[in-house]
Amino acid sequence: MAIVPEECIDVKVDIGILQTQVSTLTTLCSKMDTVIEKLVDQHDRHIAKVYTDMDNRRLETESDIKEIHDRIDVVLDKMHSSELRITGDIKSLREEMLKRGKYEEDQLEKLNQWKWMTIGAIMLLMWLISRENFDIMKGIFIH
Repeated sequence: MAIVPEECIDVKVDIGILQTQVSTLTTLCSKMDTVIEKLVDQHDRHIAKVYTDMDNRRLETESDIKEIHDRIDVVLDKMHSSELRITGDIKSLREEMLKRGKYEEDQLEKLNQWKWMTIGAIMLLMWLISRENFDIMKGIFIH
């Protein structure tokens, strides 16, 4: 079988067209590879930014929690000092009340003594009056 020169030319043209198409496909593939690499790089940057943001938020949260604990500690310290001050005030008030109660009790005891002494004097006076011995009474009051 003999190859006809026209067929050779058609085959050469087809090969040339195929070479051009392969070259175009190769160029397109290389451009697609570049686009894919850029997309992957951009994706990696976004992922890195997300992780950085997550770390920053975690650090902010830890800082906020620490600040809250510090504030709680300050409030607890203030409450403790207030409790100690109030307890001291209650103790001093109790001591004052006990002193005042003791003073009033002593005053009441003195009043009772005077009351019984007065009652005793009145009873003595009544006994003397009942004896109708005015001469003895006159002698007591005159001297």
